[in-house]
Amino acid sequence: MSETNRIQELTDKVKKFVLEADMDIVGIADVNNDLFLEAPESHQPKNILEDANSVIVFGKSMPRSIFRLKNHHTNLVHRAYHSLYKFLDITGVRLAHYVESLGYYSISIPSYNPLAIENFQPWGIISLKHAGLAAGLGKIAKNGLLIHPIHGTLLRLSSVITTAKLIADPIMEDNVCKECNLCIDKCPNKAFDKSGNFKKMTCLPNTVKHGINILHPYDQNYIKNIELISNTFLLEYTIGCTTCLDVCPINKKHISKLKN
Repeated sequence: MSETNRIQELTDKVKKFVLEADMDIVGIADVNNDLFLEAPESHQPKNILEDANSVIVFGKSMPRSIFRLKNHHTNLVHRAYHSLYKFLDITGVRLAHYVESLGYYSISIPSYNPLAIENFQPWGIISLKHAGLAAGLGKIAKNGLLIHPIHGTLLRLSSVITTAKLIADPIMEDNVCKECNLCIDKCPNKAFDKSGNFKKMTCLPNTVKHGINILHPYDQNYIKNIELISNTFLLEYTIGCTTCLDVCPINKKHISKLKN
């Protein structure tokens, strides 16, 4: 078997494993993709796993029924988020074990925590939305989320970094995020500047809610220990706002049309 055919077969095996684990999407990114350079150096995949070659990125969508709820909307979105985080993390560990059984070092990257604070900005181990972008799974929407032509911004993501050389998927060319500007116009927290640029640190305090932020003053001691607090007390959070999800036309596509 030629080297090209061997890599193709390995790539097919990996993607088959992920989809049979009930994930909705999967893509491959090269660790040397320039998109990863937008993250701090220690959060770039090639600087996480020794001799890494590929990032396997996969995701699962939240159910569209969240847009048809009469009551308990934020509570049920909260549970959907965190149930998916656990499901994705378990899938990542299973995938890493599977790829290692094929002879390649692999490490799963969690879908949410732990977080690191770099220049007062929260970062996951890697930026999963940039990994998704590099793996051809979508584009970055105006609201800062990865947007997919079918699943919209409802996807939760995870990944596995591996030494296996896999065939990288092409970056998606289509501009999935249309020019409706609904997420900008309807944002109750004014998380966009006058040029339409998304301001993450304006959004997060109004979206991610936790009781400790009520019980503990947001002072210098809190900020000094923000990583410890985030990675212990904030393992789960509740939702304060879902407006940008609610108004996105792709998210609200009727379920009968998803496979058309």
